[in-house]
Order: sequence, then structure tokens, then C-alpha cells
Amino acid sequence: MAKISFSVSARTAKLIGQENFANAEGAIIELVKNCYDADAKNCIIVFDNSDSFSSSIYIIDNGTGMTNEVIENQWMKIGTDDKLQNFKSGEGRVKTGAKGIGRFALDRLGLSSEMKTLPKSSVTGFLWSVTWSDFDRFGVSINEVEADLNEIEILDIKKELFKSFPNFIQLKCYIKSIEFSSGTILKINSVKDRWDEQSIKSLFDNLEVLIPPHEQPEFNLYLFSTNYPDDFGKVNSAYYDDYDYKIVTKYLADKNYTLDISVTRNELDIKQLETAYLEVFNNKLLKNFPYDLKTVQEKTFNIKRKIFDFPGFEKSVDLELIDKIGEFEFTFYFLKNRIDASDKDKFPYKNISQANRKAWLSKFGGVKIFRDDFRVRPYGEDGQDWLKLGERQARSPGGAGQKLGGFRIRPNQIAGTVRISRIANSNFQDKSGREGIQENEVFELFRNLLIEIISIFERDRNVLMFSLSELAKTQFNASLELKRAQLEAERILREQELSENTNKDLQTSSPSENLEKNFTTENTETEVLLAKATKIYEKELQDKNEEIKMLRALASVGLIISSFAHELKGLRSRLVPRTDFLTTELKKYIKAHDLLSVHNEDNPFYMLQLIKEEDIKLKHWLDYSLSTLKRDKRTRTNINMGEYFESFEINWRMALNQRKVKMTLIGSKDSNNIIQAFEVDLDAIFNNLLSNTLSAFKEKKGQYSREVTIEWRALEDYVEIKFSDNGNGLAKEYNSEPEKIFEFNESSKRDRLGNKIGTGMGLYIARLVIDDYNGAGVMLSPVQEGFCILVKFALRKNNLN
Repeated sequence: MAKISFSVSARTAKLIGQENFANAEGAIIELVKNCYDADAKNCIIVFDNSDSFSSSIYIIDNGTGMTNEVIENQWMKIGTDDKLQNFKSGEGRVKTGAKGIGRFALDRLGLSSEMKTLPKSSVTGFLWSVTWSDFDRFGVSINEVEADLNEIEILDIKKELFKSFPNFIQLKCYIKSIEFSSGTILKINSVKDRWDEQSIKSLFDNLEVLIPPHEQPEFNLYLFSTNYPDDFGKVNSAYYDDYDYKIVTKYLADKNYTLDISVTRNELDIKQLETAYLEVFNNKLLKNFPYDLKTVQEKTFNIKRKIFDFPGFEKSVDLELIDKIGEFEFTFYFLKNRIDASDKDKFPYKNISQANRKAWLSKFGGVKIFRDDFRVRPYGEDGQDWLKLGERQARSPGGAGQKLGGFRIRPNQIAGTVRISRIANSNFQDKSGREGIQENEVFELFRNLLIEIISIFERDRNVLMFSLSELAKTQFNASLELKRAQLEAERILREQELSENTNKDLQTSSPSENLEKNFTTENTETEVLLAKATKIYEKELQDKNEEIKMLRALASVGLIISSFAHELKGLRSRLVPRTDFLTTELKKYIKAHDLLSVHNEDNPFYMLQLIKEEDIKLKHWLDYSLSTLKRDKRTRTNINMGEYFESFEINWRMALNQRKVKMTLIGSKDSNNIIQAFEVDLDAIFNNLLSNTLSAFKEKKGQYSREVTIEWRALEDYVEIKFSDNGNGLAKEYNSEPEKIFEFNESSKRDRLGNKIGTGMGLYIARLVIDDYNGAGVMLSPVQEGFCILVKFALRKNNLN
């Protein structure tokens, strides 16, 4: 048996290399990364496009250079694993390359290339050159393509550059100050792409975000063009200090899965807050850290979180996937790009330059990923929303002051950097084309974790702005009532004065004119006040409209059921009898006792019994669903709580029995327990509570008796309802802020990758319903085991029938 080896054609190797670079910009950035890996402190890119027929690109660095051995054994070896094995440079930098095909970036850019390189601690350099069309020859294997390598006895890189650009004053000024004891000059000849002013500027802008803000002070980048000598120069990384919020997070990947988080608030004018808005800190939401006055005055506060503190992560997310994420840093900025006129009195915002912010966000906005301090494209590029914040915000479009839990950031108001490493984050592998990271399960979980960090900012801003919004409503209402009282008093005085002067000469009207002027001034002030109040109520109305849209979407399921109610009722009546009928008919031909020795899966009587059990479940669901469509449930009426809960238990009895859940009702059906309400509203409250309880039972481990207790009693002018269970209880993520469970879109239900699978709507809808009733309320009640909630409704007034 003969052994034969594989062979690769030169053209195939070239195509594999070229596919790694989607465009010319990406190819240049790849060569810049090579300069960094060579421990260069400076990298200079020069477009020599003065000759329109034959342009060239130079990429120059003062790194370690290459010996002839390195050129032959590493540079010329396609797919070398040198950077994979020796992933740190001599200066301790983590090398950005790993695949060993970056030199094909030269082919992507031009028809031929040459390299002059001077190794460290040497005066002897080397000239390497290649013609890329040699790879296209028919039938040529990769090992048959050759490059030229010649020795240069004395190589002075600075002199070489002065000789290449004798009249380029701007470039020579920078070169003079750079030390070139070693380094490399790459020259790409006969450039394939057209590099006009716009395309060079695009590259310059992308180089500005190639490294994170304030990073790499020892690696300076320069870009020049002979055609546009005054337009370019040193490439500065993005920096901006005019932000509203800054969140810096470091994930330690320790045994406790710790996140160190620093939050800096920079949106509000503290002096205004301490004076005109000080009353806001009477709000119970702002009594404790980090919302108290002292913390707000200090602007920055630090907190520690564990990954498992995020709702649903501990009970659902795959621990092995979390372990594969590794250490990372995430810096996130929020910059609103405009201030609505209606918000200026409501919130004590700092003044901002809208034009400057829009320009900066246009250039540096978006969340970008950096591996070992070099950018991974295309994340955050040109509005690329890889975190899907736009979709998330569209599902909850309310502003920060509208409702708790309803604020979601828009992708056009953010900037951020995620810093990962080849060493700490080895599971984040590049796609084959180097345009992005392979989006596997680890990366999806990582993305969900970043969104949870962003939600810390959203919650923080939401609490502050909601509290200020509530204060504004109170102040405007008080001001309006005071103004109305003043106007009414002045009206009475004017009428009295006019009555006393009835017999006077009305032609001498200067007092009346003065009175009219005063009245007009007062009227104008009132109109301004009313206009401001109108803006506030417009915001509230918009929020209500959003809630109505959401409820319409949920109601659509009910409408579909209603449309098929007649057919469903017929199906419901036939469900259970059909299996009994079939069993009776089958027994005419087969005796059940003849099949006692047959395995259950082959026994038709056993199979029919299973079908009957499923039919019973389906019948129960139809009974429950169709009962909600009754017209009398949508009419406000007197409801006896004892009778309601008795009917409630009957509707759920089958489902509870199937889940081995015992429901206990404690209370009477006497006339002291009557409220006036819509029965469908009570269903919305207690169906959601019971649904959450059944989920909690499913999650609780071990053997135990599953119990639900509903207790009601009349107290003075209201009825108190206690709903409790012995399930898992409140998720520990909510221990510090239990009221969060009532907020919009708040859910602890997740899948193994951290994706939120709960709607976060059940308890929010229940709270909305309760808040719509005068005198009603809801609160959590602490218990040692399980979950307990108290709901109260005003009792029916004596004059209601």
C-alpha cells in the first residue's frame, strides 16, 4: 500500500489568504497589527499617490525587524503556528495574529510587494520581494512559487525614507523624532484600489477606533498622503468626557463569578438638584444607596455583583458556558443627543452641545470589541447593533421618566468598548474571514451578560428620572390649584369693585384698563403653566397608549379564541366521550384480558387511556379559556369574594390535580366581602399569581406537598386578600429590591444561554389592574418559606346595589 501526500496549488493558497480580507481597509489594518506584534512603538502608513498611473502604499514600523532565518522559516511559511505557540512578543505584548496568512494582505492591496527589514542589534538588513501574479500560473504548486531575498550590507531605515520622500516635509518632521535602530519598510506597488481623499479619510477614521480610548500610549499610529499632505497626520484614539453616564465593569472570572462595577452619573446639575429639586429625595425610592442624596452628590459609586445576581442566571444558565467566558472589561457610555423642551423644567439636566455629541457619536458611537487592545471588526461599526439594543428598545419604547422597568437605551445614544484577550477568552475564535467572532453558545451568553450590565445603568437612570417626573407632576398640580384659587379670589374682588362703581362714569376707564392689563398678565401666566402641565400629561398619555398597544397584542389571543368559540365548544363536548366510545367499540373485537401480557406501548387500551388523559387536560384548558370570554366578566358588578374564589378553584381544579397541588380557601361568602369590580380584572390578577406559583413549584427540587392558600377577610372599609404558596419563593436576585417584580418586562425566566424567555408582563399587568381601582393596593409579605402577597380592594359602598 503506497502513501501519498496532499498538494496545494499556489492559486488555492492565495485565494484562502485573500478571503480573510473583506476589503482593502481590513488588509491595511492587518499589516498594522503585524507592526504591533513586532514590538514597534511607531507605525507609519504613507499613500504615495502623486503618480495616478502607479500608486504605492508604504507601511513602516520601528519594531524588531526580521532576520533571514525568520523570513525563510516564518514569513515564507503560510499558516505558520509561530504566533499561536509564541503568543507573547519580546516586550510582553499579546500578539494579535494567529493564523499565519496575514502576508496575503499585501496581495489584496497591490500587484507586487517588497520589504526592507533591519533586525534588532544589526546593521545588516534584507530585501524581500514577490510578484503576486506568480501564484496564478496554471498547474503551479505552492512550493514552486518563489520570492527574492537579498542581503543589504548596511541598512539605514531613516535614510531610506528620506530618499523615498525627499519633498514630503510633513512626513519628514515626524520621522526625524523617531528612533529606527531596527524596523521594517513594506512597500505595495501598483495598488489595486483607488485611494482618493474620501477613502483615505475613511481609513483614518477607522484607525482612530482601532485601539481603545487611552490605550497603547507606546504604540503611535500615523497616516499620510502625498496628494493631501496637510489633511492627515497622527492618529489619535477616541476620547470624550462629555457623557451622561459611564459604567466600567471588570469581570474577574473568579470562583464567585464577581463583577466589579463603577457607575459615574454626569447627567444632572447637582447644584440645581440640591436646591430647586431637593424635595425629590423624600421619595421612598431615593432613600437608600445608591440613590440617596450623598451618593448622587459624589457622582461615582462602586458596586459588586455576581453573575448569578442577575434574574434567572443561577437557576437556568449553563454553568459550564459561564466558565468558558473568561475575564473581560466593559466600558459603556450614554450620551443623549438632544433635550426636549418639555423636559427642561422636569429634569435638572446639564447643558449639552447637541452638535458636538451627534458628531462624536457618528464617529465613535456603538459598542466595539477589542482583543488584546486591537479592534475586532465589524462590532459597533457604522451603527452595527450586534447587542440588538434597537429590537429591545422597540419592545419597550418608554422614556426614562415614564414607568419603572420600562426604560431601554437606544443604540444611537451609546458608545462602549469590550476588552477581551486571546489568552483569557480562548473560546472567542475569529470567523474564517476575520470579520467577527464565531457566534457560538459562549458568545451568545456573553452578549446576554453585557446586556444585563447595561440594564444596571437603565435601572439607575430610570429610578432617578421617574422620581423627578413624579415630583414634577406634584409641583405642577399644586401650582395649578394655587393659581386657580388666586384667580377665583381676584374674580370675586373685581366683581365686587365693579358693582360698587356701577354709577360712576365708565368713560374714565384708566382703572379698568389697569385691571384688564392685570387680568391679561395673570391669564398669560396661567396659560404658560397650563402649557407645561399639558406637556407632562401628553407624556403620560403616550405611555398609556404604549400600554394599550401591548394589551391589545395580548388580547389578540383572546380574540382568536373568541372567533373559534363555537367550534371549540363543540370540540370540548366531544373530547372525553370519544375515547370512551372508541374503547367500547374496540372491546367488541378484542378482549382486554387477552392483552394483559402485552407491553403497554403495544396495548391499544393503554394507549387510549393515555389519549383520554391528554383530552382531559385539553378540555380543562378550553373550559378555562372559554370562561374568560363570558360577557358578564367584562361588566363592572358586585362580586362576592367567597363566591369568586370558589369558582376560581373549580376552574383550576383539574390543572392543580394533575400537578398535585392542593388549594386551600379560607374566608366566608357573607355580604361583608363584596367589592364592585370587573371579574376579568380579578382573573388577570389571580391567574397570573397562580401561574407564577405553578412555575415556582416546577423549579423547586425535592419531594414536598405543594400547597396554595387564598385567604380573604373584611377589614373596616376594604377586603384584604392573602395569596401564598410554599414554592421556591421570591428569587434571591430580588431580595434587595422586591418591588422590582412588578416592573415592566421584569422576569427571572431564562434559558441556558441567558436569553430572557419570560414575558415579564404577568405581575406588571396585575399591578396595573390594581392601581386602576381607588383604594386598592398590593404589597409583598415576608414569609420564611415560599411566597406571599397581600392585595386589598375597597368594599362596596352601602349605597351601591
